[in-house]
Amino acid sequence: MLRVRHHGGVTRNLHHTSGLILSSDGARCGLPESAYPRAAQRGELVRVRRGVYCDSEEWEALTPRERYVLRMRAVAVSSTQKVVFCGYSAAAVWNVPVAGPWPEVVHTVASSSLKQRSRYGVVRHPIADGVDRVIERGGLLVTDVARTVLDVALASPFPQAVGSVDWALWRKNKFRVAKADIEQELVRLNPRYRRRHAEAVLANATDLSDSFGESFARGVMCELGFEPPELQVVFSDQAGEMAVDYYWPSVDVAGEFDGKAKYLRPTFRTDLNPGEHVWREKKREDRLRRQVSGVVRIVWSDVAHGGALASLLAEAGIPRRA
Repeated sequence: MLRVRHHGGVTRNLHHTSGLILSSDGARCGLPESAYPRAAQRGELVRVRRGVYCDSEEWEALTPRERYVLRMRAVAVSSTQKVVFCGYSAAAVWNVPVAGPWPEVVHTVASSSLKQRSRYGVVRHPIADGVDRVIERGGLLVTDVARTVLDVALASPFPQAVGSVDWALWRKNKFRVAKADIEQELVRLNPRYRRRHAEAVLANATDLSDSFGESFARGVMCELGFEPPELQVVFSDQAGEMAVDYYWPSVDVAGEFDGKAKYLRPTFRTDLNPGEHVWREKKREDRLRRQVSGVVRIVWSDVAHGGALASLLAEAGIPRRA
């Protein structure tokens, strides 16, 4: 907790319940307004928004997503009216996976009659008349999951959009929604732009993808024109069952996506050293190769460069669609 020095040598603890420090609180205690910029210059505070600060040590301990959510809280506490967050901002609260850094601006719902769309780091979307379901989550008002992922999909490139929508449909997600919920939201919203893009994303979305990386890679495969794989196909041998991320039955080839997130899952064993993990993966792949004609292993660097993924899949014999 930051200790702000009061004139006369007295210190007071000024900390908002959301982790924010408001200069207005200090003013009520007799602190000069200049105390906060000076504390920020000394590195004691981080300025989150005009008149809103955070302890620098606490700020450094936050993840990029958590910092973004803190900016949203700063917008909420600075407003004289209730604020409903949408798009990427609502996605940050729901913890929807997205590609790339979180945006610098905060996205909120606004009245369709509002003339000022963006001001002071806040983008106001004139969709208030079209939002029926607003959820309170973590002290913030946000659009529901179906509307949130639709907004993210409309604003994202195809592979990233598939990844975010797959998360919303994922069978293991406690906040999961049905594809029909998002489709109904699309019909109700009836966007002027990128409707076909959203329809293509929904057509390719599934509840079977177990990670954002798997979904992202599948989206790139679709863009490259490769035959879509079956997902989570289970193979069995004397050692037991094993599910693969992708399987192309037309050529009897299995595919696995190796992303870092796989090794960070709560269910992933941490009692094994890296060498043992690699050895187990090799043994698993040996078992799999005895079940299928070929195995293709995909990593993030392949997905980041579509040409690399195209070459990898072509060499594995994956056919292209007509």
